[in-house]
Amino acid sequence: MNLAFAQNFLSRFAQTAIAGDHAAHMNMISKKVRLYGMPGFEAINYEDWSQQCAHEFAQGLMKSISYLGLEMKMETDTLICVETHETIEAKDGTVNSHALEIFIEREDDGEWRLVQERILPMQTH
Repeated sequence: MNLAFAQNFLSRFAQTAIAGDHAAHMNMISKKVRLYGMPGFEAINYEDWSQQCAHEFAQGLMKSISYLGLEMKMETDTLICVETHETIEAKDGTVNSHALEIFIEREDDGEWRLVQERILPMQTH
């Protein structure tokens, strides 16, 4: 595994979201996923994520998603951790941008899936 693999994974992840392909998008997310750092929530689980995506995809809200500044933090044969900066642009012009820590794990079926995502605090200089 390497940085190119992680970038490709995130590119495919973004493409499935922009295309509104709920089944393909959710297949890239582990059933045991946890999303941390979302204001107002301790953690978002698979069901919460799936429902939110179904709602957003049905309305065709997303225009683009990009991941910049990808940095490998850790990797083993079955788990990689990267930090990146995600920018989501909605069709109404709204832009949401934040730093993320992302864990991608090879699961028992051999597929790599997003298993944990943490929204990182904004850096102040």
